[in-house]
Amino acid sequence: MSAKLQEIDTVTEQLKSVQRALDFFKEKQSKRESVSEAAVEFVEKASLVLDRAERSEIELTDDQKRRIRNNLLKIRNSLVKNQLK
Repeated sequence: MSAKLQEIDTVTEQLKSVQRALDFFKEKQSKRESVSEAAVEFVEKASLVLDRAERSEIELTDDQKRRIRNNLLKIRNSLVKNQLK
C-alpha cells in the first residue's frame, strides 16, 4: 500500500474515533448522565487530530477542522453551563 493510502487510512480511523467520542458524549448528555468523562475523551481525540493537521502531518479540509472546532466549543459551553447549575 502506498504511503498516501496509508495516510488516508490513518486519518479516516482518527476521524472515526473522534466521531465515536462525540457520539458517546451526546448519548451521555441526552441521558443526563455524567458527561465529563465522555467530554474529556472527545476533547483529547479531537485535539490530537487538530494538532496533527496544524503540523501538516495529516490533511483535513477546512470544513472538517471547522466542524471539530465547533464541536469542541459546544462541549466546552455545555460543561461550563453544567458547572454553573
